[in-house]
Amino acid sequence: MGANGSGKSTLARLIAGLIEPTAGEICLTVDGAPFAWNKIVRWQEIGLVGQHPRRQTIGATVAEELGYGLLNLGHDSHWVRNKVRELAACIGLAGKEDQSPTTLSGGERQRLVTVAILALQPSFLILDEALTMLDARAQANVLELLFQAQTHTGQLWITHDPELARLADRLLVIENGILTDMGKPRDAFANSETNSLYGPREVNTHPITLVKTQTQTQTQTKAVEVIAPFGELGVARMDDGRRLPVLEWQKTKYESRLALDKVVTAGEFIGIVGPSGSGKTTLLDSAMGFMLPNEGQLLLCGELISKDNLKTLRRKTRLVLQEAGEYLIGRSVYHEVFYGEPQGDLLEERQTRLALLERFGIPDSMAEKAPERLSGGERQKVALAAALRTLPEVLLLDEPLLGLDALNRASIQGMIAAWDDLTILYVTHDLREVVPFADRLWLIENGNVVLDCPIQRWKEHQEQFRASGVRC
Repeated sequence: MGANGSGKSTLARLIAGLIEPTAGEICLTVDGAPFAWNKIVRWQEIGLVGQHPRRQTIGATVAEELGYGLLNLGHDSHWVRNKVRELAACIGLAGKEDQSPTTLSGGERQRLVTVAILALQPSFLILDEALTMLDARAQANVLELLFQAQTHTGQLWITHDPELARLADRLLVIENGILTDMGKPRDAFANSETNSLYGPREVNTHPITLVKTQTQTQTQTKAVEVIAPFGELGVARMDDGRRLPVLEWQKTKYESRLALDKVVTAGEFIGIVGPSGSGKTTLLDSAMGFMLPNEGQLLLCGELISKDNLKTLRRKTRLVLQEAGEYLIGRSVYHEVFYGEPQGDLLEERQTRLALLERFGIPDSMAEKAPERLSGGERQKVALAAALRTLPEVLLLDEPLLGLDALNRASIQGMIAAWDDLTILYVTHDLREVVPFADRLWLIENGNVVLDCPIQRWKEHQEQFRASGVRC
């Protein structure tokens, strides 16, 4: 465990041999005796499942992905075909063997990559935030496979989840590149300081507001003057005071099996939950107009979405995806967040913008760094800052807290709590992330909203949520 940017993923890359130490050496023993590190065939002996499963899939199909490593180990092709069917079934991908990995959800891709590497029976396995996209049921299945593999595979789990950390034999904490062995997790979390930094954290519902004084720009808890780009939106209402519809799916059906007949009004916060692969991300894609319905129609801010007006209407929405590293395009963090704005800004304007970055936990020292040089959690904060700086009318969040440490999660949640006038659709596997903020909850299964309940009544449906794999 450790804060974002502390060096956890760097440690993983060092062990896997993707980078080499500039001083000292990594020592290896085989059967208790020293062994030359450079004589190890690392791809066979050391498995690494990274934060971004999309980058690790190389097969054209699920079956090819699962069988590729086994064939390279020299196994008989008939045996591999049978093994692939067995592996697909044990991770809930039976029947999807001929699908491309690109058609899978984030959680399904994580399961695919993890089991494809685990099937090679490496001596050591590194999981770098590799269980973050899984619903509770899928995570339990993968954990069972990991525990079964312990007899022949040592494991290093990199995680921000204290519930996962408690399952380990030892807890290692890394701070500014320095690794400390904390011993048994149960004993470590009994320490108040360790527990406050890495243990379970209450949701932060206190708004953090960016304000401007006469002498400086700073972050405070009480607003004096909200500066751009965080201006006052206000909630669009009808003459009778009712909130105007912002998103209207009118008996829509999509090729991807998604079927919706729902209305979201201005300023509403919808928490969207459900098992991996149920259609949650696809629902957000439909709201962005990435796909158009085969039947029915979708209205955004009262306008029918079509190919002719997509570009204009998309300016009213912003989407933050699960894997921020896949779509950041700026040459620096500053350029990414303020992309499209005039570059010849005054020093005062730059200071105001740097203060905005600071609000998202992005220090001045990070502003000129290239996004690809950041940790997964740091990239997620950059993606959030880039999406929110213009306060869109509709904000679409797909697992926005993935990869964030406890302090940064609390900070982002505090900001979300402050945006009452913003229409938000928030996808998550963890109900605890949205209960303090949501107006309604949608449970998605097989592309359909099977439950739509007001937040005040969510406990009445707790068993249904849990049966679907949602953490409560």
